[in-house]
Amino acid sequence: MSPRRLPGALLALLLLLPGLALADDAAAWLARVGPALRGLDYEGTLVVVADGRVETLRVFHAVQHGRERERLVALSGPPREVIRDGSRVMCIGTGEQPVAYDLDQAGRWSAALAVSEAAGLSGYRARLAGEGRVAGHAARQVEVQAADHWRYGYRLWLERDSALPLRVDLLDGRGRAIEQVAFTELALGRSPSEADLAPSAGVPLQRYASLPPVESDGVAWQVPAPPPGFRLRAAQPLPGGGAHLLYSDGLASVSVYVEPSAESLSGGLRQQRGAVHARSFWSDGWQVLAIGKVPAATVEHFARTVRPVPADG
Repeated sequence: MSPRRLPGALLALLLLLPGLALADDAAAWLARVGPALRGLDYEGTLVVVADGRVETLRVFHAVQHGRERERLVALSGPPREVIRDGSRVMCIGTGEQPVAYDLDQAGRWSAALAVSEAAGLSGYRARLAGEGRVAGHAARQVEVQAADHWRYGYRLWLERDSALPLRVDLLDGRGRAIEQVAFTELALGRSPSEADLAPSAGVPLQRYASLPPVESDGVAWQVPAPPPGFRLRAAQPLPGGGAHLLYSDGLASVSVYVEPSAESLSGGLRQQRGAVHARSFWSDGWQVLAIGKVPAATVEHFARTVRPVPADG
């Protein structure tokens, strides 16, 4: 039977099949990212480029008898490091005493892991985008494109055999990289030594601090119509009738703070540092601040539309 005699709907479906297969392949690649991040031994050097600044990190990761351990050490800027052991994370060199946080409460450890799960979110779509090389390793490119102007997109380079992320670019609405994280050197399969995984301060992971629980009762503020895909994930009342609201689409997030201010204050301020935008203003005795790694229009929307919760709920 010639294509001319195929029913219209069937012909349309056949024409769409290559595109559907590519989408499925992209999702399959992304599904491998989590197991690679969690299950492989490796060590290497990461470079982070953002807002005209370059930061270098040394990364050590090991899985020992089902126990996942990781250490990131800053090689540039102020001395600092992050150590992960099982379900706890310790931060050193942040101005506070070493503190271990429960990983389940702290949220996703790796930004790349969060990006890998974005293919199933309504605000994003994934597609294959060619091949390349990063740190001497062959890589498959996958783009996680934003479906609208409310969020950023991503481009990932995944190691050809394991799907370990080798490079992640944050993309603006024109597809330009506004933030880059990439390995410059990577030894896959190398097990870090005990010294490489241990805190440099010599302090064991014994001081434990739980993150404060999410509170929703008594929160007097809301954003009635957040951008598509964003929903309220956490809410906490602040002194004086204020609130901290956290909205997320599952990947991008925006924090909104509402706090009392002097009645005489008025005006607003826009700030940007790399991909992070902030919008604040003062009016009628309140200060509002919205901040997030999202486009400027997104934080503007949250800051402008936050409202008191109606008395009737």
